[in-house]
Amino acid sequence: MGLEQQNRQDTDVLANRAAKQLRVDAIVEVLGTGREFVFRTRDISCKGLFLYTQVAKSYPFGVGSELTLELYDRKDTASCRAVVVRVVQPSSPEAKNYPTGFGLRVTRIDEGNQRALKSMSAQ
Repeated sequence: MGLEQQNRQDTDVLANRAAKQLRVDAIVEVLGTGREFVFRTRDISCKGLFLYTQVAKSYPFGVGSELTLELYDRKDTASCRAVVVRVVQPSSPEAKNYPTGFGLRVTRIDEGNQRALKSMSAQ
């Protein structure tokens, strides 16, 4: 895929979200591969979220990876399963305004955790 085509695809993804997304500061522990990573969320909704960190390093997951998440904010905790649907590289147009990171789609969440995630996204 060419850079121009990827840029259009990134723009389409941002414009066509399935649910309203808001910026919140929730710490996320990604459980998988026997290791944990701490991220922040740039956007969070009941359908998905975007993870980022200011530390530039390589992570053992990419598009298609399934992850177990534990999200924490000041008053709520939520657990869910999610799949990585996109990776924003430092060279992408979006990276000019936001940190690079990973877009995730929530794939499995129970009713109680859904309520907690909804509460986080309402802040």
